[in-house]
Amino acid sequence: MQIKKVYAIDFIKALACILIFLYHCNTILPGEWKFLTFFGQDMGNNLFFMVSGFALMPGIVKTPRQKAFFWYLKRLKRILPMTLIAYIASYLTGYYSFKDPAQLFAVFIYPTLYWFITAILVFYVLLFILTKLISAKIRIFICLALAVLYILRIENADRLYVIGFLAMLTGYMVREALEKNTARFSGAEGFALLVAVLIYAAGKVFELSYVDHILSGILILVGVISVGSLALFIGFHLQEKTGKEIGTGLHKAIKYIGDMALPLYLVQCFHSGAIGFYLSRNVKFPLSFLINFVIVWSVGSLLLLIDALISGFILKKTH
Repeated sequence: MQIKKVYAIDFIKALACILIFLYHCNTILPGEWKFLTFFGQDMGNNLFFMVSGFALMPGIVKTPRQKAFFWYLKRLKRILPMTLIAYIASYLTGYYSFKDPAQLFAVFIYPTLYWFITAILVFYVLLFILTKLISAKIRIFICLALAVLYILRIENADRLYVIGFLAMLTGYMVREALEKNTARFSGAEGFALLVAVLIYAAGKVFELSYVDHILSGILILVGVISVGSLALFIGFHLQEKTGKEIGTGLHKAIKYIGDMALPLYLVQCFHSGAIGFYLSRNVKFPLSFLINFVIVWSVGSLLLLIDALISGFILKKTH
């Protein structure tokens, strides 16, 4: 069965975008509002990666191995223009001087602080190779190996890369399973989704209280992967059950929010941290949050518009 467009992925991507945005506002929010950042880093980032794997699956299946470069080039055309604009803006505003070789390495090669873009570009290559050369059964063992690696490195920054790629590969495999299975949505999956959220929350509580890092790692991993997988599964089956598409206007609004994930990340990483830090000390909450929201979303929207124009021009020239 060839699945048509799954509108749920736009909902999930929008949710991931909001979670990531709130997470980066942690310098603005006072203590009693910190709960808004609770799901940001783990759940927000990995929902985004999972949706990416889910959406990339049909294109990877259709692309012959000898055309892998052109498939990857198409992905680059959607990411690099926006990234280049952000780097140039950061240089012109003095946020980065790029005179220090160590800073160049930390920003472009191994971005421990600004890791998301590099992760996406590397994950695309790994996902294409793994899914083209390795069978679905063996990929399950790779997922288990990544899960173990994540748990063992629970206190290490590299765990972000490990669980990120695991989420992307899982999203791909969920789409692969749905292509072969037309089982109806029963409603039990909704309860399972709630349980998965509670499992994730328990993992965060353990992590925050430093009771047991291994236990928190297991719970966070299970919670994140379960939430993403079930959300994709439920979204697909609800769409199949109702046979309806979401209203055009509402869908465009939701898609816009989801498409803002990358520009907001760039704006917040390079500038909003400083803006939020200043606002939180000079403007009283919630006004500080509202001002930051307007600044970040305005700049992000402008960045998205410029990128759309550049990407559209490049793609038009290519065709």
